[in-house]
Amino acid sequence: MAPRHIYDVLIVGAGPVGLATAIALHKRGIHNILVIDQTHEFRNVGQGLDLLPNGLRAIKYIASEAYENITKAAFKGNQPLESPSQAGDGPDKSTRPPKSRWRQINVQGETTRSIPTDFQSWFERYGEGRINVSWFNLQTALRSLLPPDLVQANHRCVHVEEEAERVRIDVTSDVGHSTNPFAHWEMMQSKAETATLAQDHRGADHKSFYAKLVIAADGINSTIRQILYNQQGLKRWAKPQYSGFAAISSTIQGVPSSIMEDLATQYIKGDFIITVHNNSDELDFPELKRLRLILIRLSNNTVAYLLYAPFKLDAWQHKSLTQILRLGIDTLLNAEFPPIFRTLVGLSNPEKLSLRPFFIHPVNTQNNGHLPWCHGRVTLVGDAAHAMPPFMAQGVNQGFEDAAVISTLIAQMIPAHGLEQDTTITTTLEKYEHLRQPFVSQVQTATMDCHQWTQAQWDTFNEKLHRRAYPSFVTLGELN
Repeated sequence: MAPRHIYDVLIVGAGPVGLATAIALHKRGIHNILVIDQTHEFRNVGQGLDLLPNGLRAIKYIASEAYENITKAAFKGNQPLESPSQAGDGPDKSTRPPKSRWRQINVQGETTRSIPTDFQSWFERYGEGRINVSWFNLQTALRSLLPPDLVQANHRCVHVEEEAERVRIDVTSDVGHSTNPFAHWEMMQSKAETATLAQDHRGADHKSFYAKLVIAADGINSTIRQILYNQQGLKRWAKPQYSGFAAISSTIQGVPSSIMEDLATQYIKGDFIITVHNNSDELDFPELKRLRLILIRLSNNTVAYLLYAPFKLDAWQHKSLTQILRLGIDTLLNAEFPPIFRTLVGLSNPEKLSLRPFFIHPVNTQNNGHLPWCHGRVTLVGDAAHAMPPFMAQGVNQGFEDAAVISTLIAQMIPAHGLEQDTTITTTLEKYEHLRQPFVSQVQTATMDCHQWTQAQWDTFNEKLHRRAYPSFVTLGELN
């Protein structure tokens, strides 16, 4: 038998966090690494993501080239017209894009909070900006910094097994698909190639990878988390927990002019995006103070909306889209939203309605305390460790902070101690947990509570969150 190749680090998951971790390790001289992902091909899918100062600082620390690639890939209008790293205090005033704001208003149309959405406003306040970039463009910007052979698609993890001084990852692959992910990333595959691949489907192939360290960046439905937690008697926490929130969304075209005029005059007032809430203490159902209706004006007669609400699990499970639309309208009524909002949502075509429940991997629990992210030679990062709803846009930003910390600690450990001693690895991974878990716990708590915050509470938390520097004692501990 051919000798088995043993990687120093195997990263499971080629999303932004897994790729950022690989880039950080590779840049710090650790080249015997591999990233695997279950996707058959890296297609142009995924929504937009907000990268905020703390996440951008982490990615700039990981690799300045990554920061450059990401800011160039950001949506126009949310980034400066020149490279942020070359801009000093930001781009010259004459070249800056117009500033925009996201207003939060009450049902009377009064502004209760307003945040800028442009890069420069955040840069001026926190010393680093804010950008919006699609998930696919973010993934592409990061993968271009890695040698092609370090990322392999079409490998779905099905089992994790600790062995002597290494970990075995068993995977399954569909042998009918290409093993070159970069062709798919560039979206250059021809129709003829697609047809050939479809005809070449020959079932599943099974293989194993071996590594001295495994980093699980395989997302909210992490297979590795489920396997490890089931083995440790933590089955209840192996899968994501329902957060108590879900979002109903749709895009409505052809909104009657009378409705658009009333919305524009009383609520939107020339903005692109607003959030409407009712924080009145007079509500019959106090939990509905946490409901938020986001309106995005796309054109003169087209509006997209997202209704974030504290729906009970059985309120939307096993319901038709028509029933879910009715649920949204009734919830707006119970939250005492003016009739115009119920009328607008009622214009939705149920067939084009989307429902997105939000799930969470809690950092700690009332009875168990901190849930472990590390076991033996395996550790969790990103959503696999601490998935949370997107209310503070901290999912990928906290994932980038994970990548910065874990890669620094591993890069410190390998030259000093190697990867042979279990005790050294345990100490290193425990340090990662110790540095990251308390702060991520605070972010998770804030994510669930921020709906009712005052502007002062937001300002206080943002100062703490967005001024986190890399490297520093706060973020990386005492470095050797």
